[in-house]
Amino acid sequence: MREKKMREKLKRFTVYFLIIAFLLSTVLSAIYGCGENPEKSAVAEVCGEKIYEKDIEEFLKLVYLYMPSSQETYSREEYRKFLKEEILWYLIENKVIEREVNKLGLFVDEEKVEQYFLQAREELVRDIYGSEENYVARIKELGISEEAIKNFHRSSLFTEALYEYAGRDVTEEEARKYVEENPHFLEKPARVYAFHILLDDREKAQEVLELLKEGADFMEAGQKYSLDNHVELGMISAKDMFDPAFLEAAFTLEPGEISAPVETAYGYHLIKITEKEEQGVFAFEEIKEEIISKLKSESFQRYFQKIMEEAEIETYGS
Repeated sequence: MREKKMREKLKRFTVYFLIIAFLLSTVLSAIYGCGENPEKSAVAEVCGEKIYEKDIEEFLKLVYLYMPSSQETYSREEYRKFLKEEILWYLIENKVIEREVNKLGLFVDEEKVEQYFLQAREELVRDIYGSEENYVARIKELGISEEAIKNFHRSSLFTEALYEYAGRDVTEEEARKYVEENPHFLEKPARVYAFHILLDDREKAQEVLELLKEGADFMEAGQKYSLDNHVELGMISAKDMFDPAFLEAAFTLEPGEISAPVETAYGYHLIKITEKEEQGVFAFEEIKEEIISKLKSESFQRYFQKIMEEAEIETYGS
């Protein structure tokens, strides 16, 4: 669970946070092709600047720092090879983005780099390693410096800078026009604030339900009995990707009610909701920022794809 949170942090700061929806490494490889390896340790060249095998290995250590359990998985050659290919294209994309940011004269705030680093360091100590000593020991074990972590976050700021530049002309008027042309964005689905306890069989689910009827606290019971650590699911909508039987049961409840055992492919759920919102229509102001962000992301995607196509990129076969 702690690693999952850090994995989400890691993804948030990478370039894939902004571009994964439209760009895949395999597609890029098909576009740019591969050549012979003119230098033993060089794996790619971007606008005259080489990327070496050691650069991939250094980044791989960062993955192991943020997700310790992944080290065993990626020690298997087939998985390690796949991850190294993903890292290579991440490094290629970063170089293209950094080059464009420098060309445009955009500003990357080193104080913000330090802020990102300190936040990541604090979360690593608290959520992954449990103590400063364990964190320092892990850094030494992997043979990486904290400067490598700073460089990782510096790369994310280059991406942020280009993202803001590419979307600088997006206006509220443009967002309003977009919603007028795509009115489905104003549709407000029904929502409930849901909790659940997942059990492996109906009999156990019925036993826990009886405890709840007798006054047991739902969260405490969930923490004790549930197979899923996520007892509090938060606000979910009727369009979210949940099992249909789960959604039907959840939206049948009224605030404060607890369902009978609900069977899904995962087991038997006891569901409780505390809030309920009926289907409706969003006011433009409620979704304005979401639409502006969407349009900025689309502008960034177009800009990024253009500079990738224009960049001189060569990858070398292994």
